[in-house]
Amino acid sequence: MLVTTTPRHLLSRREASTYLAISPRKLDSLTADGSLPRVKIGSCVRFEQADLDAFIAAQKSA
Repeated sequence: MLVTTTPRHLLSRREASTYLAISPRKLDSLTADGSLPRVKIGSCVRFEQADLDAFIAAQKSA
């Protein structure tokens, strides 16, 4: 059985902080307080681009 899914774009800590235009330290803070989900694969931490986009959308004010 062949399962096709949309590929997930995982970004490193540096890529994610650049994507959000924030410092890596601020990214760590957002992750630590639960504001931003992360994916941990062994000792590697990655951020899903869709989660970053959702975070951006949630921060918009009217």
